[in-house]
Amino acid sequence: MLGMTGTALSLARTGMSPDEIERRIIRAYIHLAWSPETAGSRTFTVLRFGMLEAWLTGIQEAHRLPDPPGVRLDLYSHARHAVVDSCECAELDAAELARAVTLIARAWQRVHNLH
Repeated sequence: MLGMTGTALSLARTGMSPDEIERRIIRAYIHLAWSPETAGSRTFTVLRFGMLEAWLTGIQEAHRLPDPPGVRLDLYSHARHAVVDSCECAELDAAELARAVTLIARAWQRVHNLH
C-alpha cells in the first residue's frame, strides 16, 4: 500500500500491518473531531507497543501560530518520559497519513527487533 518494502513484511511478522496502523490513525483523527478540547488541544492514543505510545493531537485553530500544522503525531517513550519522535500534518491528507504510518511502522519495528 505505502511502498514500504521490507517494512510491510516485517510488520506482518509482528502482527501489525501498515493498513492496521492507518486505520488506527484515522480512527484517532475522527475521535479528535468529537472529543472535548483541553487547554487548546485534544489528544487521542493511536496505539501503544512496549514502552512507546503513539498520540495524535489536534490543535485548535485559535491557538495556532500562522501556518502551523493542525495535527501532530507524537511517539512518547514511557521509559524516557518524553516525546522521542513526531510528525506534523496540516490536514492529514494521503501523503501526511503515509508519513505518519511510516513513523509508527519504523518505531514498531525497532521495538520488536529489540525482543
